[in-house]
Amino acid sequence: MPARLVAGLVAAALLTGCATAQPSVTGPGPARAEPAPPAPACEQLLEETVLPPVDALSALTLPCLGPGPDVSLDRLAGRPTLLNLWATWCGPCREEMPLLQEAHARSGEQVRFLGVDVQDDPEAARWFLDEHGIGYPHLVDREGELLRGLGMHGLPVTLALDGDGRVVDRAVGQLTPEELQRLIDDLLSSDQSGVP
Repeated sequence: MPARLVAGLVAAALLTGCATAQPSVTGPGPARAEPAPPAPACEQLLEETVLPPVDALSALTLPCLGPGPDVSLDRLAGRPTLLNLWATWCGPCREEMPLLQEAHARSGEQVRFLGVDVQDDPEAARWFLDEHGIGYPHLVDREGELLRGLGMHGLPVTLALDGDGRVVDRAVGQLTPEELQRLIDDLLSSDQSGVP
């Protein structure tokens, strides 16, 4: 096969993101004998009796990758949330993670950052988060239920949820710094518009 054709196929694969139909691998690096370090803890969400809005995420409850309670995705209210679906076997996901961490360091007081590790090995995910100093919590979706529920077939996917838990925007594929900042700015402005 000509070298230019191979290079073109590789470039096309990188631009389309990571398809979940690929077999899951344990992630980068060699297997480790010792247990993975703990991931950041998940916060306890208020269990309100109010029904979630129609455009909220499904009533899917996912376990926390670190310590903390399981999280009901339809209860992500109270403040704006940036929800990032990723996996260690997804190259674009790994590449955008430091960008998300930087944004979390800047805006984490106003915007809740939450990762969802999709169809992955949780231990590989914990090692990855520890090695890259990722400080926001992550959930585990071993079966890819959230991704399927969104009608998506690849990673990464980033959702912007307003303070009421409604999905107001989404980005499919690896985020640029400008795209990420736009999502955050839109979330912050929507949060301010709801203040009396």
